[in-house]
Amino acid sequence: MMTRHTSPPPTPFGGTLRSLRRAARLTLEELSEASGVSVRALGDLERGRSRGPQRRTVDALAAALGLDDEQRERLQRLADAGRERGGAPTPPYLLRTVPDFTGREQELAELESLGTGTRTRAVVLFGPGGQGKTTLAAEALRRLSGSFPDGCVCVQLHGMSDSPLPADEALVLLLTALGLPPERIPVDPAAREAAYRATLATRRALVVLDDAADEAQTRPLLPDAEGSLVLVTSRRPLAGLEGVRRIRLGGLSGGESATLLERILGTPRVDGQSESVTRLTELCGHLPLALRIVGNRLSSRPSWTPAHLVGQLADEGRRLSGLVAGDLAVRSALTLSYGQLTPPHRLLLRRLSLVPGHDTGPDLAAVLTDEDPLTTEDSLDLLVDRGLLEETAPGRYALHDLVRLFAREQLGAEEPESVTRDVRRRMADWLLRSASAAGRRFEAPGAPEPWPGEPAPFTPGSAEEAEEWLTAERSNWAGALPLMFAADRHQVILHASRTLYWFSDRWCLWPEWRTLFSHGARSAAALDDRAAEAHQLNCLAWAHSVGACRYEEAEQLAGRALELASETGDLDQQAWAWSYISGACMGQGRPAEAAEAAARATHLFDTTGDSTGKAVSQRVLGTALRESGHGEEALALHRALLGTRPGDVPGLNEFVAALLRCETAKDLLALERWPEAAEAFRAVGTPSAHAGIDRLRAHTSLGLATALEHCGDPDEAREHYIRARDLFTSFGDTAAEAEARAGIERLGYTGGDAASPDPHPRSTGTR
Repeated sequence: MMTRHTSPPPTPFGGTLRSLRRAARLTLEELSEASGVSVRALGDLERGRSRGPQRRTVDALAAALGLDDEQRERLQRLADAGRERGGAPTPPYLLRTVPDFTGREQELAELESLGTGTRTRAVVLFGPGGQGKTTLAAEALRRLSGSFPDGCVCVQLHGMSDSPLPADEALVLLLTALGLPPERIPVDPAAREAAYRATLATRRALVVLDDAADEAQTRPLLPDAEGSLVLVTSRRPLAGLEGVRRIRLGGLSGGESATLLERILGTPRVDGQSESVTRLTELCGHLPLALRIVGNRLSSRPSWTPAHLVGQLADEGRRLSGLVAGDLAVRSALTLSYGQLTPPHRLLLRRLSLVPGHDTGPDLAAVLTDEDPLTTEDSLDLLVDRGLLEETAPGRYALHDLVRLFAREQLGAEEPESVTRDVRRRMADWLLRSASAAGRRFEAPGAPEPWPGEPAPFTPGSAEEAEEWLTAERSNWAGALPLMFAADRHQVILHASRTLYWFSDRWCLWPEWRTLFSHGARSAAALDDRAAEAHQLNCLAWAHSVGACRYEEAEQLAGRALELASETGDLDQQAWAWSYISGACMGQGRPAEAAEAAARATHLFDTTGDSTGKAVSQRVLGTALRESGHGEEALALHRALLGTRPGDVPGLNEFVAALLRCETAKDLLALERWPEAAEAFRAVGTPSAHAGIDRLRAHTSLGLATALEHCGDPDEAREHYIRARDLFTSFGDTAAEAEARAGIERLGYTGGDAASPDPHPRSTGTR
C-alpha cells in the first residue's frame, strides 16, 4: 500500500489557527505579543505538535485575533476535540485492515473495477452503523494501492461526532498529505479547494474520506478531473452529491457471518458447534459489528462455548447489553445515529418498534405518530438515509432486529407506559378496521361495514388494491389480534374474521388464518356466543386442513363445531362441519367415511338453500366416490356440477369451475382413460381470481404427468412430475409429494432442481 509521507500536518485546531492568524495579517511574533502565548507554543499548535490547548489559552488567542463569540466557540470546540483525539494518529494515516476480513466480494469487485477504470471519480460506501464501511474501505485501499502510483491518503471527517471536521480544515490535511508545503496552502477556502482539485488533476491518487457527515462537508473534497478516485464512507447515501457511484452495505450472508466468527475464534473453538454458531449469527442480525463483538467476547473467555453465549443473547431484553466487548458496543453505534435525529424523527423510530410484523407502509406508520401519511413517508425516507431503517421494497420499511430492540429500549425510557399502551391499541384497532374494509371487497353484497373509529381506516378503491394491502400488511393485522384480544375487544375480532372469510380462500396457505380463526373462536367463547364459536371453529378446521394438511386436528375442530352447532340448532354450521369432516377424512385416507360425511353435508346444504356449500360438499363427495372405487359415479357427479352456479361470492364461480374440471380429469385418470384425462388436465386452466402457482396447479401437474406417462410421453411427464413435486413440497403435502417423486424415479430422473417453480405458491382450497 503506497502512502505519501510528509512532515506532520496541522491538526484541525492548528490549521484553523493559522488561517485566522493570516486573515488577521499577524506574524507569529505579533500574535505572541498580543496574546501572551510564546512563539514556540504557537508554532507547535499550528504544526499539530500540540493538539488541544486549554480554555485560557484559547480565550487569549481569540481576544488577540479579535474573534466574535461564534468564532471563539468554534475554536474552543476544535481544541476540545483535539484533546479528546489526543491518542489518535495524526493524518495522513492509513485505515487499519483486519486479517480476518470476510465477505463483501461483490462490493470489492465493483470497487476494483471502478478503481482501475478511468471515468469514475468518487464512490460513496454507505449503510447503517456497524456494517463495516471503514473496514471495507481499508480492504479496498489495500487491494487498490497498486493502481494509484501517486499514493493513497485518508482523512477522518468525524461525521458522527458532535464536531465534524469542517471541509476547509479537511482540505488542509489533504493538501498536506498530498505533499503541498504548509506555507503554500491558501488561506481563502475557495482558493484552498481549487488548489486541492488542481493537485489531484495532475496525479492518480486514492483519497479516502472516512465517516462523512453530509453533502456540504463532502462536496468540496471531491475531484474534478479523471484519474484520482475519492472513496467516501458515510451512514447516509449523500444523495445530493452529483456524479458519484453509491454502494450500499447491508448485513453479511449467513455463510459469511459464520465464516467471520470462525476466523475470529479459530476452527477448534467452533468445531461441532455449527448449530450454535448459526444461531449466534441470527441473534446478531448478521451485523458485522455485532459479530465482531461476539467473536471478541468468546475469544476473551476461553471457557465459554458458542452455545453459552446463545443462552445469554436469546433474551431480547438483555441482547444489546450483551453485545459489548471493551469499547465496542452495538448500542453505542445506534445511540450516535439516534442522537442526530430531530424529536419527531426519534418519536417515529421509537414507535416503529410497536409494529407487530416485519415491515410497514407509510399509512400504518402515520397512525403511530398521528401525522399525515405524506409527512410520515418523508420521515421514513430520512430514517432510511440515516441508516436506521431499511426500505425492503418500494414503500415498505423495516427495522433491523437490533435497531428494533434499541428503539424499544428508547420507547420504554422516554414514553410513559400509558401512552405506549394507547398507541398500541390505536394501531391494532386501525389495522383490523382496515383489514375489515379490504375484506369486504371479496364478500357477498351486504357484508358489514367496519366499526367507527379514528383515524379513518385504509379504504381500497378496488379488489386489486384491497388484496395488495391485505397481502402487504398481513403480518401486522394478524399481529393486532392478540393485542385486541388482551383488550377484550372480542366483537371487533369476530367482525374482522367474518369480513375476511371469503378472502381467506384465495390465499389458504397463509398461517395468519390459523391466528385469525383461533382468536375468533376464543373471542366467541369469551362472549359465550356458541353459534359464533361454531362458525370460527369451522373456519379454523378449514385452515388446518386446506392450509396446513393437518387433517387430524381439522377433524377434531370440525367435530367440536358440529357439537356446538347441534346444540344451537344451526343447520348451516352443521353442514359446514360435516363438509370439513369429509375433507379431513379424505386427507387421512378414509374415503368411505368422507363420502358419508359429504352426503350429510349435501343434505343439510340442500335444506338451508346454501348453493355454495352444496357445490363444495358435492365436489368432495365425488372425490370420495372416486377414491372408493366408484369412478363412473364420481365422473357423472362432477360433470353435472360443472353446469351449476354455486353462489354470488366474487370470483368463486370461476374458481369452483376450475376445481371441478380438475376433479373430472382425475375421474378419467382413475378410469384409466389416459388420452381423455390428459386432454382434460390441459383444459383445467388457472382462474384469474386465484392466479399463480397453487394447489390446483400442483394437482393438475401431477395428474397430467400420470396421464402422459401412460400415453407414452415420458419427457413431458417428467417435467410435470418435477413441477408437482416442488409445489407439493412448498406447502407440505407429503403424500402427494411422495407420489410425484415416485413418478420421477420411475422415469429415471434423479436431479433435484430442474423446473423449480416460484417458491411462494398461492393456494386454492375452497370452504
